[in-house]
Amino acid sequence: MDNLPLLHLEGNSWLVPGPTNIGIYADAGAARLIDSGNDKDAGRRILKILGEKAWSLKTIINTHSNADHIGANNYLQGMTGCEIWATRGESSFIENPYLESSLLWGGFPFRELRSKFFEAKSSKVTRLISPGDSTESLTFVPLLGHFIDMIGVLTKDGVFYLGDSLFGENILEKYKIPFIYDVEAFKKSLETLGDINARYFVPSHGEVCDSIQPLVEANRDRVEKIEASILKALERPLIFEDLFAEISGRYGIRLDHGQYVLAGSTLRSFLSYLKNEGKVRYGFEDNKMLWSAERPS
Repeated sequence: MDNLPLLHLEGNSWLVPGPTNIGIYADAGAARLIDSGNDKDAGRRILKILGEKAWSLKTIINTHSNADHIGANNYLQGMTGCEIWATRGESSFIENPYLESSLLWGGFPFRELRSKFFEAKSSKVTRLISPGDSTESLTFVPLLGHFIDMIGVLTKDGVFYLGDSLFGENILEKYKIPFIYDVEAFKKSLETLGDINARYFVPSHGEVCDSIQPLVEANRDRVEKIEASILKALERPLIFEDLFAEISGRYGIRLDHGQYVLAGSTLRSFLSYLKNEGKVRYGFEDNKMLWSAERPS
């Protein structure tokens, strides 16, 4: 990762591939980043790339506020004074990054959750984006579901930077249960993606592709299989921890603190979705919250 490549996609649209793909839209010597990467080191590499191209950093556009997407914001803004654009729902987390680790844990986070992987350094949002806004060269497309108020960025070149609205097949295979905040909204965003025409599609975690439909179907299939696994497990009443252990076992997940909060938060989101859909119910017994599948009437 010491020498990140710079890939030209189309027109003024570029890509710095990495653990989190970073988009660049460069025009007349000015560069706009789509997300900034993991940390200060990523920021240093970005500045080196921009310097080699004689581009000045004008703006960072954050698709959303997860730490691996805003990790270099603080460094880059401090070094260049660049603007940072984000939606209202994500801006609170960008300016107050402890909110992410707090949300994942559901309370004040313990020390391991306050690392750079869950909690970036704070940066200042200088412009609020409303989903559906556009500039002369960029359109901001609402893609809710993975996080609070996420967007994708579609350039006039036809390059669509997708944020985490879906995941590459290698990520689905590696993590089994991808992080999803709102399952219903995630499904709707998959439908939106299937209706958008673009020359290239760029997932934040995955390979560039010129056809999005196979990836949409892979993500939809994974969501449906997770739902089915939950409903199967809840043929008998289970507390959350027992359900989580059973689902993790089915997917071959070996939990550590990171996987526990990420996959655990996703599992809670699925329970909320299935409860709202009338497919599961909860009750209390001996001061334990028990979940079970609704029986067909």
